[in-house]
Amino acid sequence: MLIKVNAEKVILEYSTVGGLPDSIEYTGTIPDDFEAKFKPSFYMLQNDEIIENSNYVEPTDTPPDDSPTSVQEAINKLGEATAKMANDDNQIKSAINKLGLAVADLQQTKEVK
Repeated sequence: MLIKVNAEKVILEYSTVGGLPDSIEYTGTIPDDFEAKFKPSFYMLQNDEIIENSNYVEPTDTPPDDSPTSVQEAINKLGEATAKMANDDNQIKSAINKLGLAVADLQQTKEVK
């Protein structure tokens, strides 16, 4: 059996067939329930024997924090401000256009009289 261990001799992975990069070959006694109970870090090597890791802690299933970071929040605010400025700019251009049309109408009215 090939096993991959870390510096503390905690077993991270194993393989009974094929290869396993960065692994060592283990030829000692394997606990009967090794495959059924195996989880990364659950077992370790001690004095060339596989034993249960007394420091093993079951990983928590906490969901990842999907809330935006402060940088993402700042980028979002900048985007909102940019969109508002573009909208304001369009409103100003529209008002100037209407003002220009009104001036043209006044000029035509003045020429008609």
